[in-house]
Amino acid sequence: MKIKPSAMRISALVFLCFCTLPAVFAQQKKDAVYLSLKNVNIVDVEKGKVDTGMTILIKNDRIEAIFPAKQNKTKGKIIDLQHRFIIPGLVDSHVHVSSISGSPIERSYQYLEYLLKHGITTIRDPAANGPILQKVQQDVNSDIRPGSDVYYAAFMAGDWYYNRDMNIRKEPYHPWEQCLKPGTNLDSAMQVAKNFGATGVKLYHSFDAAFLKEIAAAAKRNHLQVWGHAMMYPARPLEVVRAGVEVISHASMLSALINDPKMNYRKVAQAYKDSVGGSIDVSELAAEMKKRNVILDATLSVSEVKEQWIFEIVKKLHLLGVKISAGTDKITVLTNPYPHLLDELNYFVNNCGFTPADALAAATIISAETVGQEKNIGSIKVGKKADFAVIDGNPLIDINKLKNLQMVIKHGKVVADKASSAF
Repeated sequence: MKIKPSAMRISALVFLCFCTLPAVFAQQKKDAVYLSLKNVNIVDVEKGKVDTGMTILIKNDRIEAIFPAKQNKTKGKIIDLQHRFIIPGLVDSHVHVSSISGSPIERSYQYLEYLLKHGITTIRDPAANGPILQKVQQDVNSDIRPGSDVYYAAFMAGDWYYNRDMNIRKEPYHPWEQCLKPGTNLDSAMQVAKNFGATGVKLYHSFDAAFLKEIAAAAKRNHLQVWGHAMMYPARPLEVVRAGVEVISHASMLSALINDPKMNYRKVAQAYKDSVGGSIDVSELAAEMKKRNVILDATLSVSEVKEQWIFEIVKKLHLLGVKISAGTDKITVLTNPYPHLLDELNYFVNNCGFTPADALAAATIISAETVGQEKNIGSIKVGKKADFAVIDGNPLIDINKLKNLQMVIKHGKVVADKASSAF
C-alpha cells in the first residue's frame, strides 16, 4: 500500500513530538527549585494544634510534601529552623494602600513591603485608586516588587451617595469607581470592573434591599466577590446579608440592628451607647450569616474610641459561630514596630473572648476566604502556596508571639530573615 505524503508528514510530526516530550519534561524537572524547611513546628490553624518536628518540602512556590523531620526526604536547599513555629502567611482582610483619588504609587509599594516583612503575605483592598492597585498588584503578585499579594475591589455606590439627588458630580466615573442605580446595565458594570483587574466589588452606600440583591446577583454571575458595608443606607444589616453580600465590614455598623439614632451621635454619653449596644440581640443575624457563610470583617482597630458595646457584639457573634476575619482599615505607619493587624488580634483575644487560636485563624484561613483564596493560602497543606511566617514561640498560647518574627517566606522564597537583615 502506498502511503500518501501528507500521512508521512503527520507520522513524522507525531514521532517528533513523542521524541521531544521526554526532553521537555526533563527540562521542566531541571527547572524545578526545591526548598526544605527542616525541624519546624507547624501550626495547624484549622484544628488549633501544633505538629512538632516536621519538614516542609517546597517545589517552586507550592508545598509539595510535609513529613516528620526524621525521614530523610529533603531536596534542594535545606534550612534548619531549629524547632521554631511556622504559621501560614498572615492576611489582612481590610487595608487601603491608596486613596480613591490617588496617592504616590511608591507609597503603596512601601506599605506592601512593610506588611510583607512583618509576615503579612496577602491583603484585601476594598477600595482605592484603580490604576495604582492594578499596577502594584501586577508587580507584587508576580514578585517583580517585594510586597504582600493584593486582591482589590471596584468601589460601587448609589446615586444619592454621589449626587444627593442634585446631579452634583460632573467628572466621569471610572471602572474602579462606579455609580449604580436602577436602570444601570449591571452585567456591563461588573465586566468593566473585572476587566480592570478587580476580584470583587465593594458596595458602599445608597442601596435598598431589592436593588442590592440585583447587584449582588450580577457580581456573582460575573465571577466577582461581593464585599460591602454592614449598613448600606437604607439597607440594614439583615437585609445586606440576605441580599447576598459575602463579606460585611465594620462591626460598629451593627448598631443598625436596632432603631436608635443616638448610637450614631458622637456627643451621646459612652455609658448610654455601651448599655444599649451591649443589649443588642444578634441571634437572628448570626443565624443568617452562618446559613449563607457570610464573614464579618470586624475592623475593631479603626474605631477612634474603643466602645465596649462593639467588642461585646463581636464576642456574641463569635460565640454563635459566625466567621470573623482580621482586617484593620487603618493607614499603615511605616515607623511602627508592628503592623496594626497585631492590634486587631489583641482586641479579639483581650476584649472579644477569642482564644489565641481563634484569633490566628481569623488572620489566616478566614481572612484567606474573604479574598476567595482559601484553596491556595491560609493554612499549611500540600498543594497550597508556600507563604509562611516563622516565629519564636507558640502563638496558640500567646498571640503576641507573632512579634517574635524570624523569617518570612513568600511564594517559596525567603523574603525576610532576621538572621541576615533587619525587619
